[in-house]
Amino acid sequence: MLKKILPLVVIIVAIIFGYNYFQKPSETIHSPEPVQKAEQALIKQRVLPEKAVHALARFGTPRYPANFTHFSYVNPEAPKGGALRLGTVGTFDTTNKDIVKGIGAEGLLLTFDPLMVRSAEEPFTVYGVLAQGVEVAPDSSSVTFYLNPNARFHDGTPVTAEDVKFSIELLKEKGLPRYRQYYSRITQFEIIDPLTIKMHLKANDDGKYDPELPMIIAVVRVLSKAQLEKVDFADSGLTIIMGSGPYKVASADQGRSITYQRNPDYWGKDLPVNKGQYNFDTIKIEYFKNAQAQFQAFTAGEFDVYFETNPNQWETGYNLAAVKDGKMKRVDTTHKRPVAVRTIIFNMRKPSFTDIRIRKALGLAFDFDTLNKIVFFGVMKCPNSLFANTFLAHHGPAEGKEKELLEKFSSQIKPEFMKEILEHEFTPAHTDGNGDQRVNLEKADGLLKEAGWTVKDGKRVNSQGQQMAFEIMIKDPKLEKIALAYRESVKKLGIELTVRMMDAVQYENRVIESDFDMIIHTWANSLSPGNEQLYYFSAKNADAKGSSNYIGIKDPVAEELAREVTMANDPESLAASVHAMDRYVMHNYFQIPLAFDNTSRWAYWVDNLAYPEVNPEVGTNVMNWGWSPKVK
Repeated sequence: MLKKILPLVVIIVAIIFGYNYFQKPSETIHSPEPVQKAEQALIKQRVLPEKAVHALARFGTPRYPANFTHFSYVNPEAPKGGALRLGTVGTFDTTNKDIVKGIGAEGLLLTFDPLMVRSAEEPFTVYGVLAQGVEVAPDSSSVTFYLNPNARFHDGTPVTAEDVKFSIELLKEKGLPRYRQYYSRITQFEIIDPLTIKMHLKANDDGKYDPELPMIIAVVRVLSKAQLEKVDFADSGLTIIMGSGPYKVASADQGRSITYQRNPDYWGKDLPVNKGQYNFDTIKIEYFKNAQAQFQAFTAGEFDVYFETNPNQWETGYNLAAVKDGKMKRVDTTHKRPVAVRTIIFNMRKPSFTDIRIRKALGLAFDFDTLNKIVFFGVMKCPNSLFANTFLAHHGPAEGKEKELLEKFSSQIKPEFMKEILEHEFTPAHTDGNGDQRVNLEKADGLLKEAGWTVKDGKRVNSQGQQMAFEIMIKDPKLEKIALAYRESVKKLGIELTVRMMDAVQYENRVIESDFDMIIHTWANSLSPGNEQLYYFSAKNADAKGSSNYIGIKDPVAEELAREVTMANDPESLAASVHAMDRYVMHNYFQIPLAFDNTSRWAYWVDNLAYPEVNPEVGTNVMNWGWSPKVK
């Protein structure tokens, strides 16, 4: 549900807290001119079959009817024009968001249209964009998309069924590993006419079809066959990949900035799903080496909005004249939406972490409460779930369907462990917040000794005399205090922990190659988890280069519980299966829970940015929903 650099997570995730290698790094790359003139629509008007619908909902019915005019969370009267300037930390070396090689620039989704797009105020409901209508077989064995005859790529050529087929096959063959998992379950493409494509889907081992798969296919962003047949997609570097979306890439200065230009001839500007959105004429995203440089640039007026993830800075860093005189405004809101859950994950491919006693001992050594008090002004919360702050987080003893699901694996789970996970919710280590870890460290010492690691001359060693030593790898300076504090805690156990600060490129390359002991990872789950969970916990993805099974879990029970999530057929079954999976994964200590924050904080220059009134249950997205107050 994660590619390399978090793509403006705080923006896209609703303020929850989303190529050419031969060119010189400083060279600016511009979009190519249209390669051919616009063609006439293949079908001026089309009558959709009676069974075709405008939207698909994972459960229940879509909130908006076929004749809706706009989503409730946008301003349908927002003026068009002006510029938005944004900042982010890191770098990029490719303008292709869909490949393993390279770090993709942020904002690229603005240039592509999907077949259907998700609504921000529903758990998982999609509405037509390129697809004017969709039809799913009653048993989910096939899905048919009816394309809008007016849909056009940026060069004016029509978006056709051939483009849809080509896009899926290309992404499956040369794109990110997750695409292979999803799209390999399409057994046959049937192009009924130039604007209609039917996909036949593969049944699961039990003969049933995945009800979520048609919706996953629906959100594919369609690429141009005519352009990409001539491009080495997997190694496309800074080549501009043409889309059909509301923006084009105007320029890309590798690792420094990328600028998007609104397409005044955008074919879909009057669609209900787009009304009130994509209002800025230009959006420029500048890259900074670290958060300090980014914040200084914001306070100097170099860009328009700053999403604050450092509670310390929020409390102490805004004593500014611009805030006092009203030129800069600060906003914070508490919510009950899904949150970004940070954990220290273990690389389970390493033999050192295969013993749960070692993982649990390492978890006991983390002092969240003292860190929260000293570093985070007491505002952070320690997660006991990957679905923290939502009804999908497991809690208390397992009951009902959740208990039944776990008991299905009684032959694979040791009785004492089964008893533990059924009777107790997962509880991370806690202290009084005064720095005294003695109780937890004594427990950790006992577990390590039980696992064959004793203390000799102040060092934790095994029977061969080898010291227990690990490396934690980080790229964000804001996380260094956490890592250094943890190093001091495990040092008391005789464990040597090296804190390795790396630049973004080195870090991402090592993560892609699974070349790490521990990293600080962010989980961003939704209220409608599904196939991405199987991707996180599938054994066959554990060793796939660039996969999202970062931990390298090869646990058949975790995988089957994730599969249960994908097959849920109603909200109750979904909640029970997520609770069971969450409970099992957390109790296995594949990671150390760090923190989450359900307060969103941001500051902006009031003369440069306006946005709709924020619904705490939805959040906001300034790139898509904001507008310039200078434009009337």
